[in-house]
Formats: sequence, structure tokens, C-alpha cells
Amino acid sequence: MWSSLLIPTFLFLSFFSVGLAPDPGPTTNADNNYLPFWDQINGDIAEFPVQNNKIIIEPWKYMDRLRICKILITESDKYFASFGKNNTGNVHWAVTLMYGELFKTGIDYYVVIVYFLAAIESEFLGNLPYEVELLSREEYRSNFCYSTEECHASYPQVMDVANKFYKYLLSRKIVSTTSGIPQYDTDEDTAIFKMWAAHRAAIDVAKPKFSDVSFYSSETEQDFTMDFLLAIEFVEAVLYHPYFESSAEFLVGFSHGLFTDQDRNVLTSNFSIREKVLMAAAKLLQKINKSTGMIEYLLYYRYIEYNYDS
Repeated sequence: MWSSLLIPTFLFLSFFSVGLAPDPGPTTNADNNYLPFWDQINGDIAEFPVQNNKIIIEPWKYMDRLRICKILITESDKYFASFGKNNTGNVHWAVTLMYGELFKTGIDYYVVIVYFLAAIESEFLGNLPYEVELLSREEYRSNFCYSTEECHASYPQVMDVANKFYKYLLSRKIVSTTSGIPQYDTDEDTAIFKMWAAHRAAIDVAKPKFSDVSFYSSETEQDFTMDFLLAIEFVEAVLYHPYFESSAEFLVGFSHGLFTDQDRNVLTSNFSIREKVLMAAAKLLQKINKSTGMIEYLLYYRYIEYNYDS
């Protein structure tokens, strides 16, 4: 039964993500799928201001969270050099490109920040010269955590899973050198699994809070967000490669405008064919999952396969 449901669904998702995708080109530098202002930051924590011997980051600012994403990619590129040319094989690309699409929802806060705090705590970013201070906003204070201590106290499992990901990378060894570039013994499936595990743990924390965040004016927009997040859980379960090109392909058709209640009937909406296909596919996957529990089954199987608790 599972294969009869899984195969057509995966083929349908592959169609809208790959079949409709533009060729992203040989390098990321000239790619239209790049996040706005990506080339204007350098991925160095020294870009953040220092006040009272603390590195000050305002995570609710687009540019600050964008810098966090680029820091994580820059610091980890060496572990994924063999996964793609021109640093396109970094497993952080999925989180980064999804941030570009989802930052307006607030849901992605935990995904980006928990990765960053775990990278600091595990010393993946090395010995930082100053303590990092994340500035909060009063209207969001009760829904979010702003330090490793706060996140550990409120969501210990999320922090533990994210720490496992970075500790795994730190444990990798150089096995060869190609054109002067060190090649690490990073196992592709293991790295992808651990990255997606951390992502899902953060999303599991964020989803219940979504209904309390009043960024949207329509139920259609809220429904699409939840449908899309389920689609992400699906690609997590099948270990979809979270690299630059594959992540950009998956996001083809993501709406660049908010849905209104008039857009509930996707076939009569004014959005593009790609946007309609993505919305319809995500809604179909949600219906299938409600009837069969397919996503939960796949995720459980995946965690057992990779001995998640080890």
C-alpha cells in the first residue's frame, strides 16, 4: 500500500519541482534563485556590531538572519566539497533558500536560530571573540528563545539534535586533497539525515505557534503554509538532497505574493501555472497524509534506519 501511494506522489512532486525548474547554471553567483542581497555579505561573524563586549544580532532583521545563513554555509563548505561544484553541495542550502521564501511567516525563526546557536555551542564556529547576544522583540518574546540557555530550557530535544549535526561534521577527517582542496570523509546520507532531523525538530516546535502569529489576513495563506511545511517533511523523509540546485528546484512555483480567500480555488486564481501546481501538489499531499499517515510512517522508518537515538 505504501509503495502505491508513495511512488505516484513522489513523481508528482518531482514533476513540479524538477520538470518546471529553470536551469540554475553552473555556479551560484549568477543565479536568479539567490536570496536578495546575498552577494553583499561575506559570511563573517565580524560583520555584526560589537557593543559592551557582545556581538549584537537582531534576528528579526532580514539582513541579520541572512548573515547567519551565510556564516553557516561558509564555515561548513569544506565538509561538502565533494558533493557539488562551487560549493553548491552544502546541505545548509535547503534551510537558506527556504528562509528566503518563508521568512515572512516567522516559522523559520527556529530553523535558522537553532542551527546558529547549536553551531556556537558545539564550537563549530570556533572560539568567538565575544559572547553573542540576540535582541528580542517584545511582541514575540514569549514565543521564541534568544540564547542557548533559553532554547535548551524550553526545547532541549531540538538543541540536542542540532548539536549532533555539527558534532558529526567536526568529527570528520581529511582523507585526500583534490586541486589543493581537502576532501573530508563526510558520509552524504548521514549528513543529510542529521541536517533534516534538526530541521524537522525545529519545525515541530514552530508549527503550534503559527496560529498565534497574526501575519496573515486569509485562511488560504495559512493553509498553504501548513501544506507546504508538510511537503518539506515529505522530502525530509525521502532524504531529498538539500543542495543549492535541488532546493531551488523544489521551490519553483512558491508564491511571491500572499494568498487571499479568493485564491482558495487554486485553478481559478490569478497565480502562475507553476504556483498553481505547487499549491495543488502540497494540498494533495496533505489529503493523502491525513488519510494514510504516510509522512509519519516514512519519518519513523527513516529514524529507525539511521539509529536516531545513537
